[in-house]
Amino acid sequence: MRRGSLRGIVAVASVSLLATVSACSGGGDGDDSATTLTVYTDQHPELIEALTDAYSAETGTDFQIQEDATVGQVKAEGDASPADVFLSEDPGPAAQLGKAGLLSKLDDNTLDQIQPGLSSPKGLWAAYAARTRVLYYNPDLVDEDELPESLLDITDEEYDGEFAYAPSGAFVATTQYLISTIGKDKTKDFLESLKDNGVNEHKNGNVRDTVEAGKHPMGLSNHYYWWIKANETGGPDNMTSEIYHFPEEDAGNLILSSGAGILESSDEQSAAADFVQWLTAKDGGQEVIANAGVDESAAQYPVARGSSSEIVGSLDDIASPEYDMSIFADQEEAEELLKNIGLAS
Repeated sequence: MRRGSLRGIVAVASVSLLATVSACSGGGDGDDSATTLTVYTDQHPELIEALTDAYSAETGTDFQIQEDATVGQVKAEGDASPADVFLSEDPGPAAQLGKAGLLSKLDDNTLDQIQPGLSSPKGLWAAYAARTRVLYYNPDLVDEDELPESLLDITDEEYDGEFAYAPSGAFVATTQYLISTIGKDKTKDFLESLKDNGVNEHKNGNVRDTVEAGKHPMGLSNHYYWWIKANETGGPDNMTSEIYHFPEEDAGNLILSSGAGILESSDEQSAAADFVQWLTAKDGGQEVIANAGVDESAAQYPVARGSSSEIVGSLDDIASPEYDMSIFADQEEAEELLKNIGLAS
């Protein structure tokens, strides 16, 4: 058995089950000495599978994967957690684990492989993929030169009722970013205007589909949902809607990292460090992300210096503001504000 999918496990059951699985697990050539790493993740499973399969083929390392893992689970398991590595979809979980003192510090050589500003400033977790916030628009309903020039402009009177949004995880992160930059009061005013003037489609996929279908001229979302839909329809040329990046550095272009952290409780510190170093290397995991199809990569951006995706291009082309992603270790203020306004997802 090379791969397991351990869902909904708790600390005691996890240790017992994984001990049994590991006893039966060996390398691809039947080598009983092969290392097994346990990965907790909330990332797209296809991307995790592509990355771990590539690393297994290169090194013989086996993996146990638990999907839909949470920070709360890791905290509850404590030192008994079987997890060696946590691979998050958004920066929040990685930042929270780092703040809680549950992650080992990463090697500088690993962190130096990654574009600056995308990882933990304290070296507790490393970016290994990224997505960006974007605006979808339907050119049958609105011309590109008529689109707002910044995220905050979308609540102007001329766009009343013309846009959709979804208060999802990335929306919460954007809210936290706004609180940290323009303050809580101005963020509250913006969100109230957003609620009054826009249409809540609840899910990013709904935003994409309704803009594509011509229900809304534009909608706020994440870049990769559009590429997934384009892949399903046979390619970008078959899409009516298009992706718009705000022209200047703007919260509407916010880059959000996926984070890789090594659990301090892991007994496989060296093997886990080798995996994270490979994961963030331009000729390692980043090559998988850069060259894999949409089905495997979920159209996410590679983050190594000088890397570029065959699908979406380079993060160098995104006018995201530079900021400290450790702000996402505390999102309670954003979550409370959204709840009070009635925008909680």
